[in-house]
Amino acid sequence: MRLPLAEFGDSLFGEEKMADLEDKPYDPEREAWTRRRFLKAAGLVAAGAAAVPILEACGGGGGGGGGALTTGKAPVPRQGASIRLLQWVHFVPAADTEFIRQCTEFGTKYGVTVAVERITADQLIAKTAADVESNSGPDIIQMQYGWPHLYDAACVDVSNEVGILKSKLGAVASVNDAFCKVNGVYKAIPYTIVPNAFTYRTDLLSQAGVTSWPKTWTEFAAAAAKMKAANLQPFAQTDGHAYGDSLTMWNPVLWSHGATEVKADGKTVTINSKETRAAIAWAQNAVKGGFVVHPEWLDPDNNQAYHANRISATLNGASIYIREKVEFHHYDSVSDNGVVPAGPKGLYTMNLIFNHAVMKWSPEKETAKALIMYLMDKTNYLKYTDIAGGYNAGPFAAFDNDPVWTKDPKMKAFHDVVATGKWPGWPATPSKQTAQSQQQYIVADMFAKAIANGDTESAVKEAESRLQAIFSRPG
Repeated sequence: MRLPLAEFGDSLFGEEKMADLEDKPYDPEREAWTRRRFLKAAGLVAAGAAAVPILEACGGGGGGGGGALTTGKAPVPRQGASIRLLQWVHFVPAADTEFIRQCTEFGTKYGVTVAVERITADQLIAKTAADVESNSGPDIIQMQYGWPHLYDAACVDVSNEVGILKSKLGAVASVNDAFCKVNGVYKAIPYTIVPNAFTYRTDLLSQAGVTSWPKTWTEFAAAAAKMKAANLQPFAQTDGHAYGDSLTMWNPVLWSHGATEVKADGKTVTINSKETRAAIAWAQNAVKGGFVVHPEWLDPDNNQAYHANRISATLNGASIYIREKVEFHHYDSVSDNGVVPAGPKGLYTMNLIFNHAVMKWSPEKETAKALIMYLMDKTNYLKYTDIAGGYNAGPFAAFDNDPVWTKDPKMKAFHDVVATGKWPGWPATPSKQTAQSQQQYIVADMFAKAIANGDTESAVKEAESRLQAIFSRPG
């Protein structure tokens, strides 16, 4: 089932709708919409640089205003209220079913009507920008990466609710905390981490003489070359505009070679460096040796390629492995998962992050907050992560030892990449500027252009110019 663009998903009004969802699961791996097509359909510009004025018009990363609001009192849902929540379509369909079940449970318990609207994460990018610009839309939006910094003027202060969750669940994971907190004020409630690691075919690697998953990028390139020499399915990855798989590949490559986009001050652009050139040289040599990059791939494409036996290894969330194990059963017995390799300067990872923001235009802010708190209840959240099978990691300390990680030893890699995770723009604190750089895929574009045409200097200078245009503007 493909969701109609005009409707943006499923409305939740009871068990009958739940049954409909279970009978007709929506599969993002088969999604045919591209981000550019959706932006055009929504009447929005598609180019990254042109999107900046839209973001500025929406309020940007300005101050939270007057400090955090905390009372220590939990929000109380209003009986008879009706709220809407906008989120992505999960790559593990059963996770969406459980999420909606919990929303139904909340609605039944408190006499609230809840509508869950689901669209692809690519469409979520455009829909969120359009809703903020129009100052109307769902009561809750699932925010990707640093969006609370982009849209902070449209997001309600939820410092009180985060404080309550901290008292029950412990410290917030560093990346979620950095994304949610804007100038000391929480503008979103931490929701989840989607760990990214490599899923690979043990049988194919063995045929090529690769006996274990590479621990370094040098070993990775050598293994990719062995796959090519043996005429086997390649290691493959996107270097295009994939919100998850491209960003979580190329930022760690950059960092692990000692390069960054900007200094910790969040102002000084540092991309034009010998370390950046070393990272690009590694990528160029890896591709020459046998590693295959696809600038046209979006996030579902490497999933499809793996399930279709076209590739032997790719960086992704755990959905490829989970769906092989639970649903497809083509290569589950010969699939395993490995941590992102380390570079000369160490091991760095990046994971997809989602947090929930209550929007200022909502007429039911307290009920919206109460729903999020219900979803983050430890018992409820562990039910969700268990059904997701390890695709999601919890954003509070209480979830560090989630039992889901002990059920399958092959899932260990996804657990291990969480602790080393950074954010786009690191080591600078997340900001409007770092979020804009991420939204414009500047790092991925730099690698893609240098790989495609071999002109490292041009790619680096273009990236530097784009970054300077962003970071020279006031926050």
